[in-house]
Amino acid sequence: MIIKRYMTPTTLNTILNTAPMIIQGASKLIKLIRDRESLDSDKNEETPATLEGLNEEVQRLEGRLNENSNSDVEQIRLIEELAKQNEGLAETLEQTLKRVNRLTYIAVIALATSLLVLVYLLLS
Repeated sequence: MIIKRYMTPTTLNTILNTAPMIIQGASKLIKLIRDRESLDSDKNEETPATLEGLNEEVQRLEGRLNENSNSDVEQIRLIEELAKQNEGLAETLEQTLKRVNRLTYIAVIALATSLLVLVYLLLS
């Protein structure tokens, strides 16, 4: 459930402060994946054609699959967090736009009223 509220300076400050942390987290995750892939490519040595060598290769591949699964889960969590924050930003921006529209209407009404009063005073 999303709680609707107006964007305050504190909310804006929070949004601006958390955005770099999310970007850093995403960058670290990308670097981790790239480093792991480069390590895996370095490990692609010839596997001896023995039962023990094949068992070691199977264990290495299973470990790599587990690491990939864990990485996928981390990526999904990061994407979910980004989606939630984007949703919150969109909602906050929508509320801010509504506020600006209301203030614009009030300003136009105040301007029209002041012009009418000015014209009335000049004509009397």
